[in-house]
Amino acid sequence: MKRIPSRLLSSLSGAALVAVGSLSNAQAQQVYTGAPWRFGAYGGMNFNMAGVGSQTLQGIGTQFDQSHVNGTNDIIDGTGLGFYFGLLTEYNPGALFGGQLRVGYDDRRVMFNDWDIANPSGQTRFTARMTYVSVEPMLRVNLGNPNFRLLAGPLLSFKVGTRYDYTPGRDETNPTIADQEIPNTNSFTYGVSGGLGYDILLNSKSASSTKWYLTPFVEASYMMDQRENNDRPTDRNDTWVTTSVRGGVELKFGSAPMAPTPVVEVAADMPVVDVSLRAPSAITEARTLTEMFPLRNYFFFDQGATTLPGKYVQLNSTQAQAFREQSLLEDPGTGSGTTLDRSQRQMNVYYNGLNVFGDRLRNNPSAKITLVGGAPSQSDALAMANSVRDYLVNTFGIDASRITTKGQVRTPNASGTRATPKEDLPLVAEENVRVEILSDDPSLMKPVTIRTTQTSMIDNDLVLNVDARGPIADYTVAITGNGYSQTYGPYRGTTQRIDARPILQSANSGDYTATVTARTADNRTVVKQQNFRLVRQSTPPATGQRFSILFEYDESKTVQTYETFLRQEVAPQIPNNSTIVIHGHTDRIGLDDYNLELSSRRAMATQNILQDELRKMGRTVTVDPYGFGEDESRAPFTNGTPEGRYYDRTVMIEVIPGS
Repeated sequence: MKRIPSRLLSSLSGAALVAVGSLSNAQAQQVYTGAPWRFGAYGGMNFNMAGVGSQTLQGIGTQFDQSHVNGTNDIIDGTGLGFYFGLLTEYNPGALFGGQLRVGYDDRRVMFNDWDIANPSGQTRFTARMTYVSVEPMLRVNLGNPNFRLLAGPLLSFKVGTRYDYTPGRDETNPTIADQEIPNTNSFTYGVSGGLGYDILLNSKSASSTKWYLTPFVEASYMMDQRENNDRPTDRNDTWVTTSVRGGVELKFGSAPMAPTPVVEVAADMPVVDVSLRAPSAITEARTLTEMFPLRNYFFFDQGATTLPGKYVQLNSTQAQAFREQSLLEDPGTGSGTTLDRSQRQMNVYYNGLNVFGDRLRNNPSAKITLVGGAPSQSDALAMANSVRDYLVNTFGIDASRITTKGQVRTPNASGTRATPKEDLPLVAEENVRVEILSDDPSLMKPVTIRTTQTSMIDNDLVLNVDARGPIADYTVAITGNGYSQTYGPYRGTTQRIDARPILQSANSGDYTATVTARTADNRTVVKQQNFRLVRQSTPPATGQRFSILFEYDESKTVQTYETFLRQEVAPQIPNNSTIVIHGHTDRIGLDDYNLELSSRRAMATQNILQDELRKMGRTVTVDPYGFGEDESRAPFTNGTPEGRYYDRTVMIEVIPGS
């Protein structure tokens, strides 16, 4: 019978040489994002196969069948299962070679049987429990992938215990022996071990730098010279060697460095991309805000109806006598223990619009208005205008002679143009069923002053500017750090604003990296990185101010209507050394790119008037204009109603006091 260890070891060695040889010239150079140093534990089972000379066993004092001694084969084979566990340290830089060191418990127990074929119950049984502390320094070879590895190296084992049990066969006269020390066992033995494993990253979706790996493995280990036979020191058949095939898992952890900036080969025609990022000076959760909110003088009716819709607040004559516009200054939800957000506050003002106009007409007896109804049926349009007039007359006691009513198929400022996309025509038709209140008296059309709590401040934004000298298709922004990881985009515009509050999360401060990846039309990339820091403001921010101006459908020049308001009302209230954020918006009707450009034109027209007036006043301010287009995440109001879309055709002027 041939020795099992020699044949198995030869096969494993051959396979390892073939694998390493095939990889020596093919290992790809790539950026490695795993943890190079790892620490952990391993555990598994050994399937042990021992080859022992019969004289070695007889030398212990047992008597196996003489056919083993006197026949042609004097090698006795045994098998058994044992535990294998311990601690490990590993180095895997992601290149072809690395290393691993294991220190642990290695159980090489085996059972030898002398079978009596005629009577199996009469077998002779010898069970050896050979246990060691093994030290295994091994070379790691990555097989084409930094996670798929081959380990190979020497085995250094120190004896822990060597005990045996002996059960004689049916024809033997020797006594049963239990739990005795095997004599002449070596306190130190050696060998080789190695095998295959695959590292599985357990927290691949986490932004943490600590990486956890689970590695299933299958290996073979060859241990030799476990016992000396002092009676026959020159007989090679009296050696005791064990080959083990083992399976198990490793659980490891390590710290991965920040991924380096990808190295991009810059071709002659590659665009040059410059990136600048401005982080907010401090993240603020809420700010008290005094706002001059324009009163939209359009009241929208349901299709085919001529009576006032229920969404507008309608008072009886007693309630109207007590109503004052000033009552809208404070938050109407505060008394009930809740606070309405900014858009709810503003829409509460709008839905009280008929009452505001009634109060102003009552306070300005000489003022007159014209009500122009618009509907597909001219008679319905007139009936709609008359229903508004009747409410003002009957509820607020306004003299009917001060109110002129008209009915038209289209109102003076009707929505829609020839360029309106076909799919948006139903929305335009919905907006054109309305009554417009028109007057030359500025006291009737002035904004309403309200006080709100602002929770989504635009000064919490990261402002990213991407200047590409050459054509790029789009770019993305990946923000990582402090347990946060998120990719934004793709974007195409030069300037982008990103709300920094979700990035900081619940922390008071944190350091982050913004990685901008610009893509060319032929899918080449240019990568830029910039670090930034976010800090939460610990003290309540100063009270801010906001002014809004409204635009008609698809208009930017209408800002001239507000020029007097911007110069005489807004500019004087802007303190020196403050910051002004001017952001333009549109509703969702129309093409995305066109709306983005339209909102930017609205913001720039507003900026030009304000900067001119502030220069004349000798005030120094920082102006930050931006167009959000129809971006619904930044839209002031919902696009689901005609009034919401009209209020989204706006420019907002945020005045942030200087520190």
